[in-house]
This record gives sequence, structure tokens and C-alpha cells, in this order.
Amino acid sequence: MYHALARTPVSLASRLTLEDVRHGYDEVEAVRGVSLTIEPGEIICLLGQSGCGKTTLLRLIAGIERPSSGRILLDKQVVAGPGIFVPPEKRNIGLVFQDYALFPHLTNVQNVAFGLRALKPAEAHDEAVRALQRVRLEEHAGDYPHALSGGEQQRVALARALVPRPGILLMDEPFSGLDSRLRSSVRTETLKVLRDARATCIIVTHDPEEAMRLGDRIALMRKGVLVQVGTPEDLYLHPVDLDVARFFCETNEVEGDVTGGHVVTPLGSFAAPGLAEGTPAVAAIRPQGIELMAPGSGVPGRIVNHRFLGELDLYEVAVAGLDRPLVARRRTKAGLLRGHDVGVNIEPAEVLVFATGRP
Repeated sequence: MYHALARTPVSLASRLTLEDVRHGYDEVEAVRGVSLTIEPGEIICLLGQSGCGKTTLLRLIAGIERPSSGRILLDKQVVAGPGIFVPPEKRNIGLVFQDYALFPHLTNVQNVAFGLRALKPAEAHDEAVRALQRVRLEEHAGDYPHALSGGEQQRVALARALVPRPGILLMDEPFSGLDSRLRSSVRTETLKVLRDARATCIIVTHDPEEAMRLGDRIALMRKGVLVQVGTPEDLYLHPVDLDVARFFCETNEVEGDVTGGHVVTPLGSFAAPGLAEGTPAVAAIRPQGIELMAPGSGVPGRIVNHRFLGELDLYEVAVAGLDRPLVARRRTKAGLLRGHDVGVNIEPAEVLVFATGRP
């Protein structure tokens, strides 16, 4: 089987370049001046809330939509720009949709072979079987899609997209229809297939955990604009603003003013690099950064709610001077329940400080 799989690699991966790409519907601009370069073989996750423009951007790359301005290049070839528009079928781009878009009247091997009509039928069949081997579904080659689970259908759709050996693969929310129990394993299997195929891949998702699991880099969109592009570590540890921090983790937000390079709050002082003296600021504290200790240590607090969540418990802790309880996620503390007094300690590494913009 190893030799069979080696015979069907993806074609040489392409570099994708977006230069100030814009597109709108009626008077609403859905994509607003996006510039981005994706290197050959890179997997990038296009992340954002519904309506932020990420699927529109994917459609522009695929050639389903035409940008109102800007340029799109595959390697050095302009495929969309002023006076230039290469249709989708000539872009050598593979697509995997949210609903998989498999033909119900065709067997799985026929579905995979559908895009190989330039080959002789026997050659197309052999290539399709090898593609199904790549996703470990060759035993279902003669079955119809309805006989497969959602995760298996997703892998057939992936095999069909990869078998023509595209330079770029686009995946639009490919795992959103899966049961939560299946999602993790199917994502892992898909990532392995993509790595083995050495594909340049763009995955659209609204799930930050999914983006962090799959992407070499994440491109976070908001209201049609790229807000931040970087590795998962970059976006989690060094978000450019409070909204980016909120997107990747629940936060406790405590306001204060900058004094001597620190924002001063009822929970203590936290480093505020780059913020001028007297600047109104907010300390965004991640729940896992709140340590609960014996009374008399740290800032006095009282547990007002407690929920068992499995690996980590959720605690809500009231602290004098705060308008709302702190949310802490910690491993179960024996006997620590609602009404108990505690000491609250904040781990500085789990605190992000931003200017608030308030007067």
C-alpha cells in the first residue's frame, strides 16, 4: 500500500498572494483591503465570527466571485485583477464544502473519480482507489455516500478534492457538521492527509480551538478586515487587542489606570508596557491564571458559585472592589465549595493589558 500511496501525491504546491483585495454586495463591503501571502505547503486557518467575510474571501480565491479591486496571484500568475479573471476550472484549486457535496447516485470511488474525466476510465478508477486508500476508505469504494458516517463522507470529499492534484486546497467549515465526539479524530486524520499530500491549504472556521489545532498560521478576520495574522502562539500570547484576546479565551476584565508602568486594580498591579502614565486600561485575566489559596494569602475573596466540569472545575469568586465575580478554572480543590473564603492570587503570565479608550 505504501507504494500505491506514493504514486498519487498532490502537485507542486502553489503560493497564494492577495493584494488589497476588496469585494462587496450592494453597498456592503464584505472584504475590505485584504493582503496576505500563503507559502507553498502551508496550512492556514481563516478564522472569524459568522459574517466577518471569511467565506467570501474563500470564494474570491476559488474564482466563484470576482473582486471589485485588488489582485489575486497563484505563484506569479494573476488570476484576478484589473482586466484579468481566470475562471475557477482553470485555477487548479480543490474545494471541500461544508456539506461535502457528494453525488448520492454515484459510488464513493465514482465520486472521487468525477474530476478525472481527462483520464481514461480505468486510469481514473485506479487513481480514485489510491486516493481512497490515502484516507483509509478503500474498503468502501463500491458503497454509496449515504452508507457512510459524516466523518467518512468528509474523508471521501477530501479524497475527491485532492485526486486532481491541485496546487491549493480550500476547505469551508469542513468539520462543522460532525458530532463533537467525531470532530477531533476526523480533524487529526485530515491533518495527516494534508501533511502527507504536502498541500497548500486554507481552512475556513469559526472555532478558535480548531484553528489552533490545524493551522501553521491563523488569519483572524473581523468585519471584512484581517485583524491579526500569525502562529497560534502569536495570537494567543500576543493578541493585538482585547477582542482578539476574548476570541481565544474567556477573560476576566478588571479596569484601572496606568501608574509607573503598571495598571493598578483591586487585584494588584500588572505590567502595562507601552502605555503612558494615567492611561485608562483593562487587565484581561484568563480563568486558568486565578489561583485559589487558603484565606490570609493573596487578595481576600469568597466563592459564590462552583461547578464540576470534569478535568477542571469552575469557580466564581467575589472580590471587594469588583462589579462582578471572577471566573476561575482550576483542578478540583478538596472541600472548596460555595460560601468558602479564599485567597486569590493572579499568575502574571495569564494577564494581558490593553488601553480601554475610556475618558
